Amino acid sequence: MAESGSDCSPPNEPLRVSHSGPRVVTITKTDTGFGFNVRGQVSEGGQLRSINGELYAPLQHVSAVLVGGAAERAGVRKGDRILQVNGENVEGATHKQVVDLIKSGGDVLTLTVISVTAQEAERLEPTEEVAGYNYFDYSEKRSLPISIPDYHYVDKNGEKFVVFNVYMAGRHLCSRRYREFSNLHMALKKEFIGFAFPKLPGKWPFNLSEQQLDSRRRGLEQYMEKVCAVRVIAESDIVQEFLADTDDELWEVVEPFDDVSTVAWQLDSGSCTREAVTASCYAEDVCCCPCHSISSHLYQEIDALRLETSFP
Repeated sequence: MAESGSDCSPPNEPLRVSHSGPRVVTITKTDTGFGFNVRGQVSEGGQLRSINGELYAPLQHVSAVLVGGAAERAGVRKGDRILQVNGENVEGATHKQVVDLIKSGGDVLTLTVISVTAQEAERLEPTEEVAGYNYFDYSEKRSLPISIPDYHYVDKNGEKFVVFNVYMAGRHLCSRRYREFSNLHMALKKEFIGFAFPKLPGKWPFNLSEQQLDSRRRGLEQYMEKVCAVRVIAESDIVQEFLADTDDELWEVVEPFDDVSTVAWQLDSGSCTREAVTASCYAEDVCCCPCHSISSHLYQEIDALRLETSFP
């Protein structure tokens, strides 16, 4: 992945083009992967456009390059247009086709690219025309020691509910009620459209027995294990905000529902309380999570390769 804040080439960095024609670069994968992002059309074909005086079908392009990464060392530049992947012509190819070719080549990747100026890049790919869907590399796997070993009851303002205790490597991170896991699931499905998520334990309108609660606990634990095993998902802001806490007085989080009228997080004697007013049958929700933070080193690794387009 090359999407890592200051570690990526600045978006407005001027590009000095020394090669006006196609050139071949060979990238050898390292512990930070290939070190670049690709963006482009999701449909096949399209109108021919002039690039440095030559006509080409629409091309996928490099949208970010990891500073010091494999791609940068090989000479790949932000804005480069991709003509071939491992010897195969990709003029007019879909984003997914290019992604699949890159992933199928193993640890050595050969690209034929054309560098363009920042002005030329804007002409070829104006902001208002960028469209498509998020596409991420789900092949990078790792094992995180996440578990939900138990649950407990919370009595808050006359309301009694169950929260499930989430641990990482034996350290308690937070306690979430079922509704929070459901919200997480919906937010992740919205962000990572191409991923086949495991099934979340189903909702139940009545009080659950201890046996049913333990079954739900096991199901939630299995869900988190499978989701967090995918590196790009585990390192996403959505998952990290779900697992982490904050010292700020108010905590802003992504709310996956469009019908939210009010969302507020407030710290209260070592716990945080959320109240959300929605038009759904779940009119309000309260979640307690002790104020602990995740050890940042668990999430400092840079994703090896993230290939994506974005919503306009």
